[in-house]
Amino acid sequence: MDEAIFKEIASEIKGLNHQAITLISQGRLDEAEGICQRALGITSSLAYDEGAAMVLYNLANLEALRGDLLKAMAYGALCKEKHEMAQSDGEGCGKLLAGLAKTAMKKGMELEKNGALDEALAYYYASVPFSDEKYSQAMQKEIALIERAMSHG
Repeated sequence: MDEAIFKEIASEIKGLNHQAITLISQGRLDEAEGICQRALGITSSLAYDEGAAMVLYNLANLEALRGDLLKAMAYGALCKEKHEMAQSDGEGCGKLLAGLAKTAMKKGMELEKNGALDEALAYYYASVPFSDEKYSQAMQKEIALIERAMSHG
């Protein structure tokens, strides 16, 4: 692809990204999601991984604001993957995922206390890859205990 055309498309994607950030900050999440999905489609068709990572980061934040931690973590994981593919700085995705993992672990503990073991496991499983070693080990032990209890119950 011609470099001038790519720069123009990259600029359009950045503009869409900024528009989505503005909409997110205004609480207009459905509109922001539409903009993000449009930008993601463009980045995917061009295999523009760094641009896709930028959009996926916004989608992760958007889903976190909606309270859908599992979806937020899925977008965050894709963001991290796209940064790795682009060999670009994915520190923001890493920090976002670490924060989401802690929140998901707490949500899992709350669900476990209320007897919703299947749901608790989903949150624990989602958290493990993005948690620091101490929390990851603790959650893996908890997962094993829950699975054992569920198989005997």
